[in-house]
Amino acid sequence: MKLEDARDAYESLSGKASDIIRQLSLAGVGLIWVFKSVGTSFSNLALDPALLKAALFIFVTLLFDFLQYLVGTGIWFAYYRYKEGKGTSGTEEFLVPPQLNWPMWTLFYLKSATLLVAYARYIIPFLISKISA
Repeated sequence: MKLEDARDAYESLSGKASDIIRQLSLAGVGLIWVFKSVGTSFSNLALDPALLKAALFIFVTLLFDFLQYLVGTGIWFAYYRYKEGKGTSGTEEFLVPPQLNWPMWTLFYLKSATLLVAYARYIIPFLISKISA
């Protein structure tokens, strides 16, 4: 195995994990919508406190997901312009400092953690309580 193969593996897996995180986040929003309580008007809309907390963590997850790609785009664009300004040709091979990816990896782990909290602490116990009732 080459180092490039290992990089391709973690890039592929993290991309797939990001897709799954996004899908689970949207599924959580759908679940919250299904279990909302509606009175006679929109002002009487009420959510179970557990679902409200889950919604907060889900929206933070989606914010981290967005920021991961926004920050990554900005960093890689700035690095591209930097290398371009140094006269690097389009076919030239060069090493990239690993620190460039640290902000994106931090956001990746933050979005994973916040989604795990939403499901493990709020959504799954809520569903178990509904099944047990």
